[in-house]
Amino acid sequence: MKKSFFSFALAFVATISGTTAFAQCDCGATQSSVMVAGNPVVESSGCGGCAPQTTTKTIMVPQQVMETQMVTVTKMQQETRTREVTVMKSVPRQETRTRTVTKSVPRQVTKTQTYTEMVAQQETQDYTVQVPVTTQVAQEYTVNVPRTESIEVPYTVQVPVTTQVEVPYTVCVPYTETATRTFTVNVPYTEMVEQSYTVCVPYTETKTQEYSVNVPYTEEVEQSYQVSVPYTETMTGTKTVCQRVPVTQYRTVSKDMGSYQCVTEEVQASSCGGGCNSGCGCSQTVSKRVWVPNVVCEQVPYTTYTTEQVEQPYTYEVTKTRNETRTRMVPVQKCRTETRTRSYEVTKTRQETRTRQVPVQRCRQEQRTQEYQVTKTRSEERTRTENRTSYTTEQRKRTQQVCKMVAETRTRMVPQTTMTTETRQRTVTKMVPVQKTREYTVTECDQVQEEVSYTVTVVDQVPETKTETYTVCVPVQVEKEVQVCKTIMVPQTVEVPVSSGCGQAVGSGCSGGCGQAVSTGCGC
Repeated sequence: MKKSFFSFALAFVATISGTTAFAQCDCGATQSSVMVAGNPVVESSGCGGCAPQTTTKTIMVPQQVMETQMVTVTKMQQETRTREVTVMKSVPRQETRTRTVTKSVPRQVTKTQTYTEMVAQQETQDYTVQVPVTTQVAQEYTVNVPRTESIEVPYTVQVPVTTQVEVPYTVCVPYTETATRTFTVNVPYTEMVEQSYTVCVPYTETKTQEYSVNVPYTEEVEQSYQVSVPYTETMTGTKTVCQRVPVTQYRTVSKDMGSYQCVTEEVQASSCGGGCNSGCGCSQTVSKRVWVPNVVCEQVPYTTYTTEQVEQPYTYEVTKTRNETRTRMVPVQKCRTETRTRSYEVTKTRQETRTRQVPVQRCRQEQRTQEYQVTKTRSEERTRTENRTSYTTEQRKRTQQVCKMVAETRTRMVPQTTMTTETRQRTVTKMVPVQKTREYTVTECDQVQEEVSYTVTVVDQVPETKTETYTVCVPVQVEKEVQVCKTIMVPQTVEVPVSSGCGQAVGSGCSGGCGQAVSTGCGC
Protein backbone atom coordinates (compact mmCIF):
# COMPACT_ATOMS: atom_id res chain seq x y z
CA MET A 1 0.00 0.00 0.00
CA LYS A 2 2.85 2.40 0.88
CA LYS A 3 4.69 1.56 -2.35
CA SER A 4 1.63 2.33 -4.52
CA PHE A 5 1.03 5.58 -2.59
CA PHE A 6 4.60 6.76 -3.18
CA SER A 7 4.22 6.01 -6.91
CA PHE A 8 1.03 8.12 -6.97
CA ALA A 9 2.81 10.97 -5.15
CA LEU A 10 5.71 10.96 -7.63
CA ALA A 11 3.23 11.03 -10.54
CA PHE A 12 1.45 13.99 -8.93
CA VAL A 13 4.72 15.91 -8.46
CA ALA A 14 5.65 15.16 -12.04
CA THR A 15 2.31 16.54 -13.17
CA ILE A 16 2.76 19.74 -11.14
CA SER A 17 6.38 20.22 -12.14
CA GLY A 18 5.63 19.71 -15.85
CA THR A 19 7.12 17.97 -18.84
CA THR A 20 10.14 19.50 -20.62
CA ALA A 21 10.85 19.09 -24.35
CA PHE A 22 13.85 20.52 -26.23
CA ALA A 23 14.06 21.88 -29.77
CA GLN A 24 16.77 23.60 -31.84
CA CYS A 25 16.06 27.15 -33.05
CA ASP A 26 17.29 28.59 -36.34
CA CYS A 27 19.54 30.98 -34.39
CA GLY A 28 21.51 28.19 -32.76
CA ALA A 29 19.78 28.48 -29.36
CA THR A 30 17.99 25.77 -27.51
CA GLN A 31 14.35 26.05 -26.54
CA SER A 32 12.66 24.05 -23.83
CA SER A 33 8.93 23.49 -23.47
CA VAL A 34 7.51 23.15 -19.94
CA MET A 35 3.97 21.94 -19.17
CA VAL A 36 2.39 24.23 -16.52
CA ALA A 37 -1.14 23.37 -15.47
CA GLY A 38 -1.60 21.45 -18.70
CA ASN A 39 -0.41 24.33 -21.03
CA PRO A 40 2.98 24.25 -22.81
CA VAL A 41 5.42 27.09 -21.90
CA VAL A 42 8.50 27.64 -24.08
CA GLU A 43 11.84 28.50 -22.56
CA SER A 44 14.72 29.52 -24.80
CA SER A 45 18.38 30.09 -24.09
CA GLY A 46 21.00 31.60 -26.28
CA CYS A 47 18.60 33.80 -28.35
CA GLY A 48 19.29 37.43 -28.08
CA GLY A 49 16.34 39.20 -26.49
CA CYS A 50 14.28 35.99 -26.22
CA ALA A 51 14.97 35.28 -22.49
CA PRO A 52 11.65 34.37 -20.70
CA GLN A 53 10.60 35.85 -17.39
CA THR A 54 9.84 33.53 -14.47
CA THR A 55 7.75 33.88 -11.37
CA THR A 56 7.69 31.99 -8.03
CA LYS A 57 4.72 29.69 -7.33
CA THR A 58 3.94 27.63 -4.19
CA ILE A 59 2.47 24.17 -4.69
CA MET A 60 1.38 21.52 -2.11
CA VAL A 61 3.29 18.22 -2.26
CA PRO A 62 2.09 15.16 -0.26
CA GLN A 63 4.59 13.77 2.24
CA GLN A 64 4.51 10.66 4.53
CA VAL A 65 5.12 11.50 8.24
CA MET A 66 5.34 9.02 11.17
CA GLU A 67 3.46 10.41 14.20
CA THR A 68 3.35 9.06 17.76
CA GLN A 69 -0.10 8.86 19.37
CA MET A 70 -1.14 7.77 22.88
CA VAL A 71 -3.79 4.99 22.82
CA THR A 72 -5.62 3.58 25.85
CA VAL A 73 -5.28 -0.22 25.88
CA THR A 74 -6.95 -2.68 28.25
CA LYS A 75 -4.33 -5.13 29.48
CA MET A 76 -5.03 -8.24 31.58
CA GLN A 77 -2.76 -8.35 34.65
CA GLN A 78 -2.39 -11.43 36.84
CA GLU A 79 -3.13 -10.94 40.58
CA THR A 80 -2.52 -13.51 43.31
CA ARG A 81 -5.28 -14.04 45.92
CA THR A 82 -5.88 -16.46 48.79
CA ARG A 83 -8.96 -18.38 49.98
CA GLU A 84 -9.76 -21.00 52.62
CA VAL A 85 -10.74 -24.48 51.38
CA THR A 86 -12.02 -27.39 53.49
CA VAL A 87 -10.22 -30.61 52.51
CA MET A 88 -11.02 -34.11 53.76
CA LYS A 89 -7.80 -35.66 55.10
CA SER A 90 -7.41 -39.44 55.37
CA VAL A 91 -5.96 -40.53 58.78
CA PRO A 92 -5.02 -44.25 58.95
CA ARG A 93 -5.28 -46.29 62.20
CA GLN A 94 -4.63 -49.93 63.06
CA GLU A 95 -7.59 -52.07 64.26
CA THR A 96 -7.49 -55.69 65.42
CA ARG A 97 -10.36 -57.93 64.35
CA THR A 98 -11.19 -61.63 64.56
CA ARG A 99 -12.54 -63.97 61.91
CA THR A 100 -13.58 -67.61 61.82
CA VAL A 101 -11.33 -69.85 59.73
CA THR A 102 -12.37 -73.36 58.69
CA LYS A 103 -9.53 -75.91 58.67
CA SER A 104 -9.50 -79.43 57.25
CA VAL A 105 -8.22 -82.22 59.61
CA PRO A 106 -7.34 -85.39 57.62
CA ARG A 107 -8.13 -88.96 58.86
CA GLN A 108 -7.69 -92.43 57.32
CA VAL A 109 -10.86 -94.49 56.54
CA THR A 110 -10.91 -98.07 55.21
CA LYS A 111 -13.70 -98.84 52.71
CA THR A 112 -14.82 -101.96 50.81
CA GLN A 113 -15.48 -101.82 47.07
CA THR A 114 -17.15 -104.38 44.80
CA TYR A 115 -15.85 -104.41 41.23
CA THR A 116 -16.26 -106.54 38.12
CA GLU A 117 -13.22 -108.22 36.57
CA MET A 118 -13.19 -109.86 33.12
CA VAL A 119 -11.74 -113.42 33.28
CA ALA A 120 -10.55 -115.23 30.11
CA GLN A 121 -12.26 -118.60 29.32
CA GLN A 122 -11.24 -121.12 26.58
CA GLU A 123 -13.97 -122.63 24.28
CA THR A 124 -13.93 -124.92 21.17
CA GLN A 125 -15.84 -123.67 18.13
CA ASP A 126 -16.59 -125.26 14.69
CA TYR A 127 -16.23 -123.12 11.52
CA THR A 128 -16.45 -123.65 7.71
CA VAL A 129 -13.53 -122.87 5.34
CA GLN A 130 -13.49 -122.60 1.53
CA VAL A 131 -10.33 -124.51 0.34
CA PRO A 132 -9.09 -123.80 -3.23
CA VAL A 133 -8.19 -126.81 -5.52
CA THR A 134 -6.08 -126.14 -8.66
CA THR A 135 -6.16 -128.45 -11.81
CA GLN A 136 -4.46 -128.16 -15.28
CA VAL A 137 -6.91 -127.71 -18.25
CA ALA A 138 -6.03 -127.67 -22.04
CA GLN A 139 -6.93 -124.41 -23.85
CA GLU A 140 -6.71 -123.49 -27.60
CA TYR A 141 -5.71 -119.94 -28.65
CA THR A 142 -4.89 -118.05 -31.91
CA VAL A 143 -1.52 -116.29 -32.49
CA ASN A 144 -0.61 -113.81 -35.29
CA VAL A 145 2.85 -114.80 -36.63
CA PRO A 146 4.75 -112.06 -38.61
CA ARG A 147 6.29 -112.86 -42.06
CA THR A 148 8.60 -110.61 -44.16
CA GLU A 149 8.38 -110.27 -48.02
CA SER A 150 10.38 -108.19 -50.56
CA ILE A 151 8.42 -106.16 -53.18
CA GLU A 152 9.35 -103.48 -55.82
CA VAL A 153 7.75 -100.02 -55.36
CA PRO A 154 7.84 -97.31 -58.13
CA TYR A 155 8.49 -93.61 -57.09
CA THR A 156 8.96 -90.18 -58.83
CA VAL A 157 12.17 -88.00 -58.47
CA GLN A 158 12.61 -84.24 -59.35
CA VAL A 159 16.08 -83.81 -61.01
CA PRO A 160 17.47 -80.15 -61.05
CA VAL A 161 18.93 -78.64 -64.33
CA THR A 162 20.96 -75.30 -64.30
CA THR A 163 21.14 -72.84 -67.34
CA GLN A 164 22.81 -69.35 -67.95
CA VAL A 165 20.31 -66.47 -68.78
CA GLU A 166 20.94 -62.76 -69.74
CA VAL A 167 18.66 -60.51 -67.56
CA PRO A 168 18.15 -56.70 -68.18
CA TYR A 169 17.84 -54.29 -65.17
CA THR A 170 17.50 -50.48 -64.55
CA VAL A 171 19.99 -48.35 -62.48
CA CYS A 172 19.35 -44.77 -61.10
CA VAL A 173 22.53 -42.62 -61.66
CA PRO A 174 22.68 -39.35 -59.51
CA TYR A 175 23.79 -35.87 -60.88
CA THR A 176 23.76 -32.22 -59.43
CA GLU A 177 21.97 -29.06 -60.76
CA THR A 178 21.92 -25.39 -59.56
CA ALA A 179 18.42 -23.90 -58.86
CA THR A 180 17.14 -20.45 -57.74
CA ARG A 181 14.32 -19.85 -55.19
CA THR A 182 12.53 -16.73 -53.85
CA PHE A 183 11.69 -16.31 -50.12
CA THR A 184 10.10 -13.62 -47.90
CA VAL A 185 11.97 -12.02 -44.93
CA ASN A 186 10.38 -9.99 -42.05
CA VAL A 187 12.63 -6.93 -41.46
CA PRO A 188 12.00 -5.28 -38.02
CA TYR A 189 11.87 -1.46 -37.51
CA THR A 190 10.87 0.86 -34.61
CA GLU A 191 8.01 3.38 -34.82
CA MET A 192 6.99 5.98 -32.16
CA VAL A 193 3.24 5.82 -31.35
CA GLU A 194 1.26 8.19 -29.11
CA GLN A 195 -0.42 6.31 -26.21
CA SER A 196 -3.03 7.47 -23.69
CA TYR A 197 -2.75 6.25 -20.09
CA THR A 198 -4.55 6.88 -16.79
CA VAL A 199 -2.74 8.12 -13.62
CA CYS A 200 -4.23 7.78 -10.11
CA VAL A 201 -3.53 11.01 -8.15
CA PRO A 202 -3.82 10.53 -4.35
CA TYR A 203 -5.56 12.94 -1.92
CA THR A 204 -6.46 12.67 1.80
CA GLU A 205 -9.87 12.88 3.57
CA THR A 206 -10.62 12.86 7.31
CA LYS A 207 -13.52 10.66 8.52
CA THR A 208 -15.15 9.92 11.89
CA GLN A 209 -16.03 6.38 12.97
CA GLU A 210 -17.96 4.99 15.94
CA TYR A 211 -16.85 1.66 17.43
CA SER A 212 -17.89 -0.56 20.35
CA VAL A 213 -15.50 -1.63 23.13
CA ASN A 214 -16.11 -4.44 25.64
CA VAL A 215 -14.92 -3.08 29.02
CA PRO A 216 -14.34 -5.92 31.53
CA TYR A 217 -15.28 -5.64 35.21
CA THR A 218 -15.39 -8.06 38.17
CA GLU A 219 -18.55 -8.87 40.15
CA GLU A 220 -18.87 -10.99 43.34
CA VAL A 221 -21.55 -13.71 42.91
CA GLU A 222 -22.86 -16.01 45.65
CA GLN A 223 -22.36 -19.70 44.78
CA SER A 224 -23.78 -22.82 46.50
CA TYR A 225 -21.72 -26.00 46.78
CA GLN A 226 -22.09 -29.42 48.45
CA VAL A 227 -19.73 -30.66 51.21
CA SER A 228 -19.61 -34.24 52.53
CA VAL A 229 -19.28 -34.09 56.38
CA PRO A 230 -18.15 -37.38 57.98
CA TYR A 231 -19.62 -38.72 61.27
CA THR A 232 -19.23 -41.97 63.27
CA GLU A 233 -22.14 -44.32 64.12
CA THR A 234 -22.00 -47.33 66.48
CA MET A 235 -23.81 -50.44 65.22
CA THR A 236 -24.56 -53.86 66.81
CA GLY A 237 -24.28 -57.20 65.02
CA THR A 238 -23.96 -60.93 65.71
CA LYS A 239 -21.27 -63.29 64.58
CA THR A 240 -20.96 -67.05 64.62
CA VAL A 241 -18.16 -68.35 66.90
CA CYS A 242 -16.93 -71.97 66.84
CA GLN A 243 -16.05 -73.42 70.28
CA ARG A 244 -14.19 -76.64 71.08
CA VAL A 245 -16.10 -78.94 73.54
CA PRO A 246 -14.29 -81.98 75.11
CA VAL A 247 -16.08 -85.40 74.82
CA THR A 248 -14.97 -88.64 76.60
CA GLN A 249 -15.22 -91.84 74.53
CA TYR A 250 -14.05 -95.48 74.99
CA ARG A 251 -12.22 -97.79 72.67
CA THR A 252 -11.30 -101.50 73.00
CA VAL A 253 -7.59 -102.30 73.40
CA SER A 254 -6.14 -105.83 73.25
CA LYS A 255 -3.22 -106.59 75.59
CA ASP A 256 -1.05 -109.74 75.83
CA MET A 257 -0.88 -110.63 79.57
CA GLY A 258 1.15 -113.83 78.95
CA SER A 259 4.42 -115.00 80.79
CA TYR A 260 7.41 -117.25 80.38
CA GLN A 261 6.99 -120.80 81.90
CA CYS A 262 9.47 -123.70 82.29
CA VAL A 263 8.61 -126.80 80.28
CA THR A 264 10.44 -130.23 80.54
CA GLU A 265 10.82 -132.29 77.36
CA GLU A 266 12.53 -135.61 76.63
CA VAL A 267 14.67 -135.53 73.53
CA GLN A 268 16.95 -138.12 71.88
CA ALA A 269 20.59 -137.91 72.90
CA SER A 270 23.05 -136.93 70.21
CA SER A 271 25.55 -139.78 71.11
CA CYS A 272 26.13 -142.63 73.59
CA GLY A 273 28.84 -145.19 74.35
CA GLY A 274 28.11 -147.70 71.58
CA GLY A 275 26.25 -145.41 69.19
CA CYS A 276 22.56 -145.06 68.65
CA ASN A 277 22.34 -148.01 66.40
CA SER A 278 23.55 -150.35 69.08
CA GLY A 279 19.96 -150.48 70.45
CA CYS A 280 20.70 -149.11 73.87
CA GLY A 281 17.77 -146.55 73.73
CA CYS A 282 19.68 -143.37 74.64
CA SER A 283 17.46 -140.28 75.60
CA GLN A 284 17.76 -137.21 77.80
CA THR A 285 15.42 -134.69 79.54
CA VAL A 286 15.74 -130.97 78.66
CA SER A 287 14.11 -127.95 80.42
CA LYS A 288 13.39 -124.71 78.47
CA ARG A 289 11.43 -121.44 78.92
CA VAL A 290 8.38 -120.98 76.66
CA TRP A 291 6.19 -117.82 76.28
CA VAL A 292 2.58 -118.62 77.06
CA PRO A 293 0.24 -115.88 75.57
CA ASN A 294 -2.83 -114.53 77.42
CA VAL A 295 -4.77 -111.94 75.31
CA VAL A 296 -7.08 -109.68 77.44
CA CYS A 297 -9.49 -107.00 75.93
CA GLU A 298 -10.29 -103.92 78.05
CA GLN A 299 -12.07 -100.54 77.55
CA VAL A 300 -9.72 -97.52 77.61
CA PRO A 301 -11.20 -93.95 77.84
CA TYR A 302 -9.93 -91.13 75.54
CA THR A 303 -10.94 -87.46 75.05
CA THR A 304 -11.96 -85.91 71.71
CA TYR A 305 -13.02 -82.32 70.88
CA THR A 306 -16.24 -81.42 69.05
CA THR A 307 -16.80 -78.03 67.37
CA GLU A 308 -20.02 -76.18 68.24
CA GLN A 309 -21.24 -72.93 66.58
CA VAL A 310 -22.44 -70.21 69.00
CA GLU A 311 -24.06 -66.84 68.05
CA GLN A 312 -22.20 -64.01 69.84
CA PRO A 313 -23.20 -60.28 69.75
CA TYR A 314 -20.61 -57.52 69.15
CA THR A 315 -20.50 -53.75 68.41
CA TYR A 316 -18.56 -51.89 65.70
CA GLU A 317 -18.22 -48.29 64.47
CA VAL A 318 -19.06 -47.17 60.94
CA THR A 319 -17.94 -43.86 59.40
CA LYS A 320 -20.68 -42.25 57.30
CA THR A 321 -21.02 -38.91 55.50
CA ARG A 322 -23.90 -36.45 55.19
CA ASN A 323 -24.21 -33.77 52.48
CA GLU A 324 -24.38 -30.12 53.60
CA THR A 325 -25.07 -27.13 51.38
CA ARG A 326 -22.79 -24.10 51.90
CA THR A 327 -22.37 -20.78 50.11
CA ARG A 328 -19.33 -18.78 49.06
CA MET A 329 -18.60 -15.57 47.13
CA VAL A 330 -16.96 -16.18 43.75
CA PRO A 331 -15.54 -13.40 41.51
CA VAL A 332 -17.06 -13.47 38.00
CA GLN A 333 -15.60 -11.64 35.00
CA LYS A 334 -18.24 -9.68 33.02
CA CYS A 335 -18.10 -7.12 30.21
CA ARG A 336 -20.13 -4.01 29.39
CA THR A 337 -20.31 -2.50 25.90
CA GLU A 338 -19.29 1.17 25.43
CA THR A 339 -19.55 3.21 22.21
CA ARG A 340 -16.57 5.46 21.39
CA THR A 341 -15.65 7.79 18.50
CA ARG A 342 -12.35 8.07 16.64
CA SER A 343 -11.10 10.09 13.65
CA TYR A 344 -9.00 8.62 10.91
CA GLU A 345 -7.60 9.76 7.60
CA VAL A 346 -8.42 8.01 4.34
CA THR A 347 -6.24 8.34 1.28
CA LYS A 348 -8.20 8.31 -1.96
CA THR A 349 -7.19 8.68 -5.58
CA ARG A 350 -8.66 10.43 -8.64
CA GLN A 351 -7.91 9.34 -12.19
CA GLU A 352 -6.29 11.63 -14.81
CA THR A 353 -5.75 10.83 -18.49
CA ARG A 354 -2.31 11.62 -20.04
CA THR A 355 -0.47 10.87 -23.29
CA ARG A 356 3.07 9.65 -24.01
CA GLN A 357 5.21 8.52 -26.96
CA VAL A 358 5.84 4.77 -26.91
CA PRO A 359 8.30 2.94 -29.25
CA VAL A 360 6.58 0.04 -31.08
CA GLN A 361 8.44 -2.79 -32.82
CA ARG A 362 6.96 -3.57 -36.25
CA CYS A 363 8.04 -5.67 -39.25
CA ARG A 364 7.93 -5.18 -43.04
CA GLN A 365 8.15 -8.04 -45.57
CA GLU A 366 10.90 -8.10 -48.27
CA GLN A 367 11.34 -10.53 -51.22
CA ARG A 368 14.83 -12.09 -51.63
CA THR A 369 16.39 -14.76 -53.93
CA GLN A 370 18.81 -17.62 -53.18
CA GLU A 371 20.75 -20.17 -55.28
CA TYR A 372 21.07 -23.78 -54.02
CA GLN A 373 22.32 -27.19 -55.27
CA VAL A 374 19.76 -29.92 -56.13
CA THR A 375 20.68 -33.62 -56.52
CA LYS A 376 18.67 -35.54 -59.19
CA THR A 377 18.84 -39.05 -60.72
CA ARG A 378 18.51 -40.47 -64.31
CA SER A 379 17.60 -44.10 -65.25
CA GLU A 380 20.01 -46.33 -67.31
CA GLU A 381 19.28 -49.81 -68.82
CA ARG A 382 21.96 -52.53 -68.15
CA THR A 383 22.23 -56.41 -68.47
CA ARG A 384 23.68 -59.16 -66.27
CA THR A 385 24.04 -63.03 -66.38
CA GLU A 386 22.08 -65.13 -63.86
CA ASN A 387 21.88 -68.88 -63.18
CA ARG A 388 18.35 -70.30 -63.50
CA THR A 389 17.50 -73.77 -62.06
CA SER A 390 14.66 -75.95 -63.47
CA TYR A 391 13.45 -79.41 -62.38
CA THR A 392 12.81 -82.58 -64.60
CA THR A 393 10.55 -85.45 -63.45
CA GLU A 394 11.96 -89.07 -63.64
CA GLN A 395 10.29 -92.45 -62.76
CA ARG A 396 12.44 -94.92 -60.70
CA LYS A 397 11.95 -98.27 -58.74
CA ARG A 398 13.21 -99.51 -55.34
CA THR A 399 12.98 -102.79 -53.30
CA GLN A 400 11.06 -102.54 -50.00
CA GLN A 401 10.64 -105.10 -47.14
CA VAL A 402 6.96 -105.66 -46.12
CA CYS A 403 5.86 -107.43 -42.88
CA LYS A 404 2.56 -109.38 -42.94
CA MET A 405 0.75 -111.18 -40.03
CA VAL A 406 -0.40 -114.86 -40.47
CA ALA A 407 -2.90 -116.41 -37.96
CA GLU A 408 -1.93 -119.81 -36.31
CA THR A 409 -3.93 -122.00 -33.83
CA ARG A 410 -1.98 -123.37 -30.78
CA THR A 411 -2.77 -125.36 -27.53
CA ARG A 412 -1.63 -124.58 -23.93
CA MET A 413 -2.25 -125.91 -20.38
CA VAL A 414 -4.02 -123.36 -18.11
CA PRO A 415 -4.39 -123.81 -14.30
CA GLN A 416 -8.05 -123.74 -13.12
CA THR A 417 -8.92 -123.17 -9.44
CA THR A 418 -12.17 -124.49 -7.78
CA MET A 419 -13.32 -123.93 -4.13
CA THR A 420 -14.09 -126.96 -1.79
CA THR A 421 -15.96 -126.54 1.55
CA GLU A 422 -14.28 -128.04 4.72
CA THR A 423 -15.36 -128.00 8.44
CA ARG A 424 -12.60 -127.21 11.01
CA GLN A 425 -12.32 -126.53 14.77
CA ARG A 426 -10.64 -123.66 16.61
CA THR A 427 -10.20 -122.56 20.22
CA VAL A 428 -11.82 -119.21 21.09
CA THR A 429 -11.05 -117.14 24.22
CA LYS A 430 -14.04 -115.33 25.75
CA MET A 431 -14.04 -112.74 28.56
CA VAL A 432 -16.49 -113.68 31.40
CA PRO A 433 -17.30 -111.00 34.06
CA VAL A 434 -16.59 -112.04 37.70
CA GLN A 435 -17.68 -110.03 40.79
CA LYS A 436 -14.80 -109.41 43.30
CA THR A 437 -14.37 -107.40 46.49
CA ARG A 438 -11.37 -105.31 47.61
CA GLU A 439 -10.52 -102.96 50.47
CA TYR A 440 -8.90 -99.56 50.04
CA THR A 441 -7.89 -96.69 52.34
CA VAL A 442 -9.34 -93.20 51.81
CA THR A 443 -8.21 -89.95 53.45
CA GLU A 444 -11.20 -87.89 54.63
CA CYS A 445 -11.07 -84.38 56.04
CA ASP A 446 -13.11 -83.05 58.96
CA GLN A 447 -14.00 -79.36 58.83
CA VAL A 448 -12.86 -77.58 62.02
CA GLN A 449 -13.59 -73.88 62.64
CA GLU A 450 -11.10 -71.73 64.52
CA GLU A 451 -10.98 -68.08 65.62
CA VAL A 452 -8.04 -66.12 64.10
CA SER A 453 -7.17 -62.50 64.87
CA TYR A 454 -5.87 -60.12 62.16
CA THR A 455 -4.95 -56.43 61.88
CA VAL A 456 -6.82 -54.05 59.54
CA THR A 457 -5.86 -50.49 58.56
CA VAL A 458 -8.94 -48.24 58.80
CA VAL A 459 -8.88 -44.79 57.20
CA ASP A 460 -10.86 -42.02 58.97
CA GLN A 461 -11.93 -38.92 57.00
CA VAL A 462 -11.00 -35.80 59.01
CA PRO A 463 -11.95 -32.30 57.72
CA GLU A 464 -9.05 -29.84 57.51
CA THR A 465 -9.03 -26.17 56.51
CA LYS A 466 -6.25 -25.05 54.16
CA THR A 467 -5.32 -21.73 52.62
CA GLU A 468 -5.17 -21.90 48.81
CA THR A 469 -3.45 -19.41 46.53
CA TYR A 470 -4.98 -18.79 43.10
CA THR A 471 -4.32 -16.36 40.24
CA VAL A 472 -6.95 -13.98 38.80
CA CYS A 473 -6.64 -11.92 35.57
CA VAL A 474 -7.62 -8.28 36.39
CA PRO A 475 -8.13 -5.76 33.52
CA VAL A 476 -5.90 -2.63 33.76
CA GLN A 477 -6.11 0.53 31.59
CA VAL A 478 -2.64 1.33 30.15
CA GLU A 479 -1.53 4.26 27.97
CA LYS A 480 0.51 2.98 25.01
CA GLU A 481 2.46 4.83 22.31
CA VAL A 482 1.53 3.83 18.72
CA GLN A 483 3.38 4.89 15.54
CA VAL A 484 0.84 6.11 12.95
CA CYS A 485 1.70 6.82 9.32
CA LYS A 486 0.14 10.15 8.29
CA THR A 487 0.09 11.94 4.93
CA ILE A 488 0.43 15.77 5.08
CA MET A 489 0.64 18.36 2.31
CA VAL A 490 3.96 20.28 2.40
CA PRO A 491 4.32 23.63 0.52
CA GLN A 492 7.09 23.75 -2.11
CA THR A 493 8.28 26.78 -4.12
CA VAL A 494 8.90 26.43 -7.89
CA GLU A 495 9.76 28.95 -10.66
CA VAL A 496 7.29 29.23 -13.52
CA PRO A 497 7.87 31.35 -16.73
CA VAL A 498 5.16 33.93 -17.38
CA SER A 499 6.15 35.56 -20.76
CA SER A 500 8.21 34.74 -23.87
CA GLY A 501 10.38 37.88 -23.76
CA CYS A 502 9.59 38.64 -27.42
CA GLY A 503 6.45 40.64 -26.82
CA GLN A 504 4.12 37.63 -26.94
CA ALA A 505 2.32 35.74 -24.23
CA VAL A 506 3.31 32.21 -23.47
CA GLY A 507 1.56 29.80 -25.75
CA SER A 508 0.09 32.62 -27.93
CA GLY A 509 1.22 31.09 -31.21
CA CYS A 510 4.03 31.69 -33.72
CA SER A 511 4.97 35.26 -34.82
CA GLY A 512 8.37 34.43 -36.23
CA GLY A 513 11.75 33.98 -34.60
CA CYS A 514 12.20 32.33 -31.21
CA GLY A 515 9.64 32.27 -28.46
CA GLN A 516 7.33 29.89 -30.28
CA ALA A 517 5.93 26.73 -28.75
CA VAL A 518 7.58 23.51 -29.88
CA SER A 519 4.20 21.97 -30.48
CA THR A 520 3.34 24.58 -33.23
CA GLY A 521 6.03 23.29 -35.56
CA CYS A 522 6.68 26.66 -37.17
CA GLY A 523 10.44 27.04 -37.58
CA CYS A 524 11.83 25.53 -34.36
